[in-house]
Amino acid sequence: MTATIRDIADQRPHLMVVASDGVHVIPHALVQSVIAGDKPSSILTEPVVQRIIEEWLQKVTE
Repeated sequence: MTATIRDIADQRPHLMVVASDGVHVIPHALVQSVIAGDKPSSILTEPVVQRIIEEWLQKVTE
């Protein structure tokens, strides 16, 4: 397995998403941009999108 390490300290706050393919640390602003339609959802990997949807569905059905 290989990993790409990037300095994202200037893009705080971050979200940590534990997906089927590993742990992802994503800037909160990036996720907001995807939700708002400003950036394409394809910028996020499929396992990350699946995990976000799973958690959202869990919250709305509680």
